[in-house]
Amino acid sequence: MEKELLLREKEIKKVLLIVLFLNLFIAALKIGVGFNSHYISLVSSGIDSLFDSASNCLALISIYFAFKPADSGHNYGHYKFETFGSLVIGILILFSGVQFLLSMNLFGKKLFKEPVFSIFPFVSVLVSTAVSFFVSKYEKKKGKELSSSILNSDSAHTYGDFLIGFGVLISLVFSYFRVYWVDVFVGGAIGLYLFILGIEILRKNLPELLDGSPVIEKELVKKVEEIEHIKDIHKFRARGNQNCMFIDFHLLLDEDLSLKEAHKIGHDAEGMIKNLLEKYARKIDVTVHVEPYEENHLDD
Repeated sequence: MEKELLLREKEIKKVLLIVLFLNLFIAALKIGVGFNSHYISLVSSGIDSLFDSASNCLALISIYFAFKPADSGHNYGHYKFETFGSLVIGILILFSGVQFLLSMNLFGKKLFKEPVFSIFPFVSVLVSTAVSFFVSKYEKKKGKELSSSILNSDSAHTYGDFLIGFGVLISLVFSYFRVYWVDVFVGGAIGLYLFILGIEILRKNLPELLDGSPVIEKELVKKVEEIEHIKDIHKFRARGNQNCMFIDFHLLLDEDLSLKEAHKIGHDAEGMIKNLLEKYARKIDVTVHVEPYEENHLDD
């Protein structure tokens, strides 16, 4: 298990480093060309990519702490650092969206002149959009393989960059016909998109940090009751995420069983729970409370 965790940490860091350098490249490209050609939408898209790079740095720090082994101060490990990092990324994206929307007046009136149509904005958008598409698919694939909330969150953001690229292309086409309000509209739409995306990332990750219960099919848990001598399972509780899940429940057994027999059945129930829920998390920690069967212990 320790070797698997080390390999997973190394793989996630590798993905984040690749994505970091790609995001820095497309951010510099879009911001540079956008300012030179006076396109608000292109600069706003570049700022978004710059925030992506900051998010990648934050993700690397979060992953470093998330994979530290359990210690006396953190008996259950440090896995929530990854969830916390995802939340901070969401907050940064939300903040960038709000800031950009508030600064649209400044951008429109003071920093930008009439856009200058040329081939360079087109090339920069096409290149950056292609890179965003590759990064999004790459992160999504790796996020699924590695059960990483940080990679999944960043993948969703980067796919948004890919979609935003089409909006920027539309504003460039309209600028050729000297219709410049579309550029301002697309820039504002990008700010609004960032705001909505930040809210969505917070909505998905906050329950995990607050020990929200993962959705587990009741039918899977009921299968454990098919083990001989088990009368009922109640007070079933679960918390955690795709990386690590903690489960505890009360197991009601025939009262005439010996301690040794009860222990074996509890061990069998623990093993079955881990097998049944293996698709929910990479690591599952199960605590079983064995009790003698009594009628009033049954679940409602």
